[in-house]
Amino acid sequence: MKTLHASNSISAWHRERAERLHRICNSIASRSSRGDRKRKIIQWFVWRYKSRCHKCEPSRPLKITRSAIERALRIWKRGGQVAAVLLPQYKPRRSVFTAPMLIRFVDFIARQPEPNLKTAWEKFAARGGNFGCGRRSGKPLKISYGQLQYNFPGAIFREIRAQHKAIETAQATLDETRFKAIADITSRFPARPPRRRIKRETDFQI
Repeated sequence: MKTLHASNSISAWHRERAERLHRICNSIASRSSRGDRKRKIIQWFVWRYKSRCHKCEPSRPLKITRSAIERALRIWKRGGQVAAVLLPQYKPRRSVFTAPMLIRFVDFIARQPEPNLKTAWEKFAARGGNFGCGRRSGKPLKISYGQLQYNFPGAIFREIRAQHKAIETAQATLDETRFKAIADITSRFPARPPRRRIKRETDFQI
């Protein structure tokens, strides 16, 4: 049996199910070649796995039904009789984002601190502009926060937010030092320079 090498994006229970269906398909093909009736073999596997759950996730039922086995058998035969073809096939969706749009968003969150990524995106999307989906004639950007979460690393926002906090802390420390210096100067020096005394010449006229 060939080992299944799945992408990290595929969950463990999907991989386990694909491996199990692969073994079932192998067994059906082997026993059918010896003259056993396919329908009877499938029914036996349905009975065998009835009420069973995944080993990697015991709370999730296997659901090995007749239709599931028949469908897997068709895919398995067309796909070269390997377990990988029984994994979910996800078609990549066309992205609503562009590089310039997300670069502008990075510049936006770098210029002004926001409490969280959601607030930052809502403010950014509400601005007028002429780029992106639904952004014609200055209309708000019609891209949800959920779509942003899927495409924009939250770690970038957290790092930028941390830098903003560092700047705020440094500014507070600078202000405190400035106030101390002003207080010290005020206590030691007068507000105005002293008046210059003008010496009067002696007048001998009577």
